[in-house]
Amino acid sequence: MFTFGAGVGLVILAFVILGTFTARGVRSASDYALAGRKAGSLEVSGILLGALVGGASTVGTVEMAYRFGLSAWWFTLGGGIGCLILGVWFARPLRRTELSTIPELLESQYGPKTGLVALAASTIGTFISVVAQFLAGLAMLQGIWPLSDTAAAAGVALAILGFILLGGVKSYGALGKAKIAFLYLVLAICAGVAAAGGATLPSLWEGLPSNPWFNLFGRGLGPDLNAGLSLVVGVMTTQIYIQAIFSASSERTARKGTLLSAALMPPLGLLGIWVGLGMRVQQPGLVASQVLPVFISQNFPPLIAGCLWSGIAITIIGTAAGLCFGIATNLARDLSPFFARKKRTDGELLWLSRTTLLVLVFSAAAMALLAPGSLILSWSYLSMGLRGAGTFLPFSIAILAPGRLNPGWAFTSSLAGLAITLAWPLTGLPGNPLFAGLSISALCCALGWARKGTA
Repeated sequence: MFTFGAGVGLVILAFVILGTFTARGVRSASDYALAGRKAGSLEVSGILLGALVGGASTVGTVEMAYRFGLSAWWFTLGGGIGCLILGVWFARPLRRTELSTIPELLESQYGPKTGLVALAASTIGTFISVVAQFLAGLAMLQGIWPLSDTAAAAGVALAILGFILLGGVKSYGALGKAKIAFLYLVLAICAGVAAAGGATLPSLWEGLPSNPWFNLFGRGLGPDLNAGLSLVVGVMTTQIYIQAIFSASSERTARKGTLLSAALMPPLGLLGIWVGLGMRVQQPGLVASQVLPVFISQNFPPLIAGCLWSGIAITIIGTAAGLCFGIATNLARDLSPFFARKKRTDGELLWLSRTTLLVLVFSAAAMALLAPGSLILSWSYLSMGLRGAGTFLPFSIAILAPGRLNPGWAFTSSLAGLAITLAWPLTGLPGNPLFAGLSISALCCALGWARKGTA
């Protein structure tokens, strides 16, 4: 175990040094939140994927593949589609706004009430995703060490705070690039070892029924379509993902960074699915959430296993840090002005953002302790759907057709979409909550578009 720990320590030390080095230039809230608007395309992709590819894309994908098969691909596939849409149609007009947050943009188009609804949706949905990262972190720790839930949650919380408090987005872009490169290496090695150990495509096909294991809709058409759609609308309306674009040095850089993310994300899911299916054939009785750490510990020498394990752990920690950072930026910049008698100074915004991070991280840790054994991707899909249900359509119109949607109907669309999505499970009616929320939001937008056109 000492040798395993040495491998973990080596990789984590390398990331700490990198984060400390890149954070040396953080002197203002702009540097901290937007990297001074000087991020290159690789940094943009690093910020975006650093927050998007985390516990759900790794531990959660392997877990779902172990239980349901190919339908586990929807998180990384849907995320890639969302990044593609963001890059092709949204990156350039978003970068031109010169804003910092999604609520700022919606407020500029539709008024403060719509901005507040978007803030509420983003905060609730993103917080749920942070809980999912904690569940993945607990699975990684407890798959190797016999830690209590409380001790594991405390360890994850401290690691998240250390990751992000070093330097905000300025260090997050560099860490994100390193994290994604290392993660690709880790998952490629794991998939290669699984194949070499007998988990070849022919053997998997012979050892598992085609349905559900090799069916992209193996959990059912409705649940899996909802999974993909939730990722698309969630990517489009999550603060830290949009923050990556706002931090870009130019419109062209923002577009290249998001398109690079779209190309990189889906293959990661396939590598994780390969490991999950291989373990399903060879060891069908494992705790599903711990399949990935167990695979690493069983198939590699301790020093290498420690290095590989830490790559997954840093992925989870980095994603949770990015999501918490996005929430903190929203709350500090968009909510605090409602409670301040005067405009906050740059230093006050920086202090408020960091203090908010502390509260968010430990609140998510407490929530994770109340939901042991939950399916990680279920939390992630719920999170993405809540973020986008009421915000996606008004936000899209604000970017692609500014001034075309009636502000009153934009507010109604946002509020109704979020409320219907939240309340739908309580009604007992058939159908998916996200589909219902998006449908009512679309109806309100159509009415608002017509109203604006006749005004």
